[in-house]
Amino acid sequence: MTMSLTMRLLTTLITLLISICPTAIAQTLNESVRFDEKIYDFGTIGETDGKVTHRFVFTNTGRDTVTLVRARSGCSCVHAEVSRRPVLPGRTGYVDVTFDPDYRPGHFSKEIVVFSTDNRYNRIWVKGDVTPGIHPLTEKYRYDYGHGLLMEYKVMNFGTVPQGATRIRSLSFGNNSTATLNLTFHINSGETKGNRLCDNAESAVIPAGLIIDIPERYLLKPGEEGKIDVTVRMLTQLDSMATVVITPVANGFNLQPLTLTVHPAK
Repeated sequence: MTMSLTMRLLTTLITLLISICPTAIAQTLNESVRFDEKIYDFGTIGETDGKVTHRFVFTNTGRDTVTLVRARSGCSCVHAEVSRRPVLPGRTGYVDVTFDPDYRPGHFSKEIVVFSTDNRYNRIWVKGDVTPGIHPLTEKYRYDYGHGLLMEYKVMNFGTVPQGATRIRSLSFGNNSTATLNLTFHINSGETKGNRLCDNAESAVIPAGLIIDIPERYLLKPGEEGKIDVTVRMLTQLDSMATVVITPVANGFNLQPLTLTVHPAK
């Protein structure tokens, strides 16, 4: 492709973009829109106390009618509604901005871009600090294994593990019952060596050369959360994907199984 042909194609592409998306090219500040305040501080709010809303009021200081068309933020935690009626010179309009603090602890500062007719815009901001709240364990852990044990995974996929490699993944869980859970984790029918369960000659479900390390015991009080590291080590190369069943045992009761998968290196 010659340089002249490349330049012609580039010019055509730019012209097409301008014709399709003029708002992305020619947006300018709407100086007729004067907000009483551009930044609003919600102060300190609780994470679980619900959404908070503030109304930004503006005055049309220009000679022409102003109509707001939309307001956008880059965060799904912010929702904005504009007054859509035309605002005559000297009159006022508004933008209602709602912030949702749920699962957003800490400081925040969010920009909202307000678009008006004739490809013009203005910017306003909301900020504040969110104090962490207490969420039900059922919101954090999707899978109920029974007897109050909730875990984040039904399947732990370790991906590809080549020969000689080690992979570690964390498994988080919570106790949603009123009793303390004495947890152990059984891996198929493999031979137990201390806190390590690995393959033996009588176990066909755990491939030879695959070693899984998992804590032997975990004590979890009511409402408490915990985390363990599950380690996979590959001594020899797998011929196909390995699927290993891990059975959590709480206070002597076998719970729903957790599946662990390991893929061979290509």
